[in-house]
Amino acid sequence: MRSTGIIGGVMFTFAASGQQPLDTYIAQGLANNVVLQQKHIALDRAMQDLKEAKSLFLPSLNLNASFLSGEGGRYFNFPVGDLVNPVYRTLNQFIGQNAFPEVDNVQAYLNPKNYYDAHVRASMPLLNTDIIHNQRIQEQAVELQEYEVAIYRRELVKDIKVAYYNVLMAGQAVRSYTSALQLLERNVEVTRSLQRHGSGVPAQVLRAQAEHEHISADLAQATNQLANARRYFNFLLNVDLDAPVDERFDMGAALAANSTTLAADIGRREELQALRAAVSLRDSQAKLNGNYWVPKLSTFVDLGYQGLDWSTDQYADYYLFGVQLDVPLFNGGRNRYKLHRAQLDRDLAELTEQNSRQQLLLGATQAQTELSTAQAVLRSANARNSSAISYFNLIEKGFNEGVNTQIEYLDARNQLTGAEVQLAVAQATVLQKLAEMERQNATYPLK
Repeated sequence: MRSTGIIGGVMFTFAASGQQPLDTYIAQGLANNVVLQQKHIALDRAMQDLKEAKSLFLPSLNLNASFLSGEGGRYFNFPVGDLVNPVYRTLNQFIGQNAFPEVDNVQAYLNPKNYYDAHVRASMPLLNTDIIHNQRIQEQAVELQEYEVAIYRRELVKDIKVAYYNVLMAGQAVRSYTSALQLLERNVEVTRSLQRHGSGVPAQVLRAQAEHEHISADLAQATNQLANARRYFNFLLNVDLDAPVDERFDMGAALAANSTTLAADIGRREELQALRAAVSLRDSQAKLNGNYWVPKLSTFVDLGYQGLDWSTDQYADYYLFGVQLDVPLFNGGRNRYKLHRAQLDRDLAELTEQNSRQQLLLGATQAQTELSTAQAVLRSANARNSSAISYFNLIEKGFNEGVNTQIEYLDARNQLTGAEVQLAVAQATVLQKLAEMERQNATYPLK
């Protein structure tokens, strides 16, 4: 029965499907992680910038109003009296009556008094390549942000898996040391009983007690590691750090489902797609700066009222239509400098893509090698654990029958405990390397 319990303690089994708690935790982490929420906000902000860029193609409508009033300053004389009064006098003499009175010369100031102008202006660009390229740049910026979100989601999935496997590994270590401690407690009782009945010696009791204290210290350390592993795992999920963690996970089933060594394939990596998008964005910026010589054409229509003393008679309303043309002729070569800088940025982004591709391929290849090594270590740990179980059963039976000594018994127990812990470490390591390989190949299905 003790051997059966030891074998069963190595695996973490539960009634439901093997991946269910881990998948639930991954979904919870993707929903709650603060950094991921920040990246979603950055994506939403990029979407708003894109909508703003598209709105530049649409007409704009603005209400403009102004009021001016002043006296003095510049003025002009209009000799209207000197011009028309001789004609009026001649006409009065001709008809024999004073039908045309004389008028005075006009003196008017240029500064208006109580002048107002209120109008609605509708304007719209007709030809502006900057707007077209700006929209493309904003679309590529949104694409980059989408890749940033996907990249962090994959990294978070890997971190959650690795942290969860650390929890399982620490939990198994606690169970192994607890089982060993229970056996040693019984061994201490047996040796004390033998000493009381004259069949044992004090040295056996002291040795059993020393071994008991040693395992107690290992258990305390493993318990502390388990608590820290749980806290870090809950930190990734953005939940209470001391929240319980469901450790019902079938590591054997998970390992059997991924028994083969995965090939390195970085073709699906969002990092590469993001780098290609960055090159396209730099290319669009270069085109934007390269079209500085293209004229800009726009039109506008004003509908409103203007006059003096807030008059709104039939002469106050007006409309004004216009077309504006902007042709760059010379600005000291600044446009050429901006174009050359944009082209250099584009070349730099392309070189960065090439270098990053090699780095990603190197990381995937190293992860593949580490996975193969971890799987070999796991096979060795399985064989060592099986041997340790058989050896302990034989020594325990011989110890109970008086054939084997206490030292042999304690040594066999230590070997079994070490084999159990090493097996748990090897299993968790393989699963962690599988998570790393999954991250390198970008194979986890993001929803």
